[in-house]
Amino acid sequence: MDETDSYENLEASVQVFQKDDRCRQIVVSCSTEWLLKLAQRPSPKMMMVQMADTPYVALLNGLKAVSQENVVVVGLSHIVDREKLDTMLCELEQYPAIYYNEDLQAFDTRLLMFSLQLAIETNVQIDSYAMAVEKLSNTPLQKI
Repeated sequence: MDETDSYENLEASVQVFQKDDRCRQIVVSCSTEWLLKLAQRPSPKMMMVQMADTPYVALLNGLKAVSQENVVVVGLSHIVDREKLDTMLCELEQYPAIYYNEDLQAFDTRLLMFSLQLAIETNVQIDSYAMAVEKLSNTPLQKI
């Protein structure tokens, strides 16, 4: 979590995904305090994952919870914009690694799994899904 992340942005972003019929699963990886707040209002689409102290473990734990073919990764310094999300998902149909900015990315889940597995095997330090894909999968991010 960065200093610009906010619980309000998390709640608002979750609502964007709750209302989106294309979204089948929401995985939230956050602090214990935020998990307790979210647990007071459970959602059928949402799974909560405890944020780990180290970036690599946090990335792996979050991805382990994903059961869908594609994953949209959002940061919490901004609320997810529906138009940008639509653009990302459209681009994801054509290419497996889309990067809008540090707060909005989309990937083929298998590509992420492969990249994180390779990071484990080669002991490469990563601190974001985008870094894992760029460093380890020979798949450049398509920036939009």
